[in-house]
Amino acid sequence: MSNSPKRAVSRKPSFLQRLAKALYIVLFILSLIVVVGFVALKLFAPAPKVPNQVEFPIGPIQSTDTPERPSDGVDDPDPNATRLVLNRREGVYTCLLLGVADQGGSDTIMLGVFDTGAKTASLISIPRDTVVRYEGSYKKINAVYSYGGVKAMVSAVSNMLAVPIDYYVSVNTRAFRDIVNEIGGVDFYVPVDMYYNDPYGDLAINISAGYHHLNGRQAEGVVRCRNCYANADIGRAATQRAFLTALAKQTITLSNVTRVTNLINILNTYVDSDMPLNVMVYFGTQAVGMDLDTALETGGLTGEWINPYWELDDDAILELVNGLGIYEEEVPAEILNIVHP
Repeated sequence: MSNSPKRAVSRKPSFLQRLAKALYIVLFILSLIVVVGFVALKLFAPAPKVPNQVEFPIGPIQSTDTPERPSDGVDDPDPNATRLVLNRREGVYTCLLLGVADQGGSDTIMLGVFDTGAKTASLISIPRDTVVRYEGSYKKINAVYSYGGVKAMVSAVSNMLAVPIDYYVSVNTRAFRDIVNEIGGVDFYVPVDMYYNDPYGDLAINISAGYHHLNGRQAEGVVRCRNCYANADIGRAATQRAFLTALAKQTITLSNVTRVTNLINILNTYVDSDMPLNVMVYFGTQAVGMDLDTALETGGLTGEWINPYWELDDDAILELVNGLGIYEEEVPAEILNIVHP
């Protein structure tokens, strides 16, 4: 048995112990930030409250505009008409997207539907030549904006498709130019050769079909050019949907975090909306992690060109509206307000 003195046990923490403690503190702080941020988000940006029921008249809508009761121009439902109540699905929201050129009129009309529960979205193009009734006569739907502004457009789309419009976003098409330039350009497949010049409309484009890294001016031309397609607005609408998808993918990246302030300034300059900031924040947080390749469905209103209007196909539109998943029940054909001159 050895009589050598015992070696004292060291109480000094090892390097690994100090590292573990430091990591624990960091994780605790990060967890605290996440919890506080989550609570703040819930307080600042809760889920938007929209009516859980909507109602639409059964049968065609007739003009009720009188000097005693002026309307927004869009033919209004008869107050004595039988009305159908529909129940909305929770967490599903709608937004009317309008692209407006400096010269007036709405070049781009889209209905957006966002299912925050399923994390899916739909983007439906409404051809600008779609026929509607306005002030008692037939009009192309893009002219409704020129006559009655956003309010009239909201009424026209809502009545035509029997969908509630929760919010609207009106964007001057010049916003495309500035946003694309701000993020350094957008990679996009241009579907057709585009050679067009319209000095009056401030539109000039000269670009061949194929993949291109578009600058702002080129991007604006791509989304605005209507005469570049044999089927006019139908072809342009498909390109617009594809470009918006590409723009969203290439804007929402970590590399653009430092550009957020400039992007917000651009939106403040060119965007008009009744969507509150906290609602925008809510939708933004709900969209985090969405795979736009699989979660976003795009399409247009099916119909045929009967000069000078785009007339909708009743059966196809009914199927499309029911496929949007806005309501708990099926939408009957009787409440769609599709016009045939």
